[in-house]
Amino acid sequence: MNSPTRPVVVSLTQALAPAAAGQMVPQQRPVMIETNGFVLRSLVPDDINPRVLSWLSDGEMMQGLNLTSLSFDLDQLRAFVGKFDNLHNYIIGIFEKSSGLLVGFYTIDVDLKHRVGQITTGVGERAYQGKGTLWATIDALLDHFYAERNVDKISARILAKNYRMIFNFKDNTRFVLEARLQQECLAPNGERVDILLFASFKNGPRPG
Repeated sequence: MNSPTRPVVVSLTQALAPAAAGQMVPQQRPVMIETNGFVLRSLVPDDINPRVLSWLSDGEMMQGLNLTSLSFDLDQLRAFVGKFDNLHNYIIGIFEKSSGLLVGFYTIDVDLKHRVGQITTGVGERAYQGKGTLWATIDALLDHFYAERNVDKISARILAKNYRMIFNFKDNTRFVLEARLQQECLAPNGERVDILLFASFKNGPRPG
């Protein structure tokens, strides 16, 4: 689930809209979920180490996010992670439960007024790439945001050429393909590329 035009979004200016009567009022709190041998939890700066920093130099991972290598140093990346507020925006680590190894991440940018989210993901540890890591974790993450975070819809924007990431959505019954956005963004090499827009719904898509 990649958001090529905004691969990791920190939107700190969105206002918390008043909740309607009987509706959940979102609160700022970290995510903590256990599922299928993994732990999903909000990252903190201390989680960031040189191994995680090296992911930003992984050509395949950056290509999937429609980015060239990022020029963060360790302190800058830790400061960046510290800006996610667990209300409007989240950066959630995927940890192997048995070893505690951080293998990947999700980011979710939430529009509190409209109760929708944009999701991005990546698996940085090569031993876990193509091994169903996202299949094993994304259902629990969606369930959590629908039940606990007052979100009704979560969308993923994926490069049409990112076949490895598309695999995680096209056969996933939790998502439907809403649109193909032609020539939607520029690749680092200047080529215009299409985006596939997948969406998941709390109560399922409307028929027709």
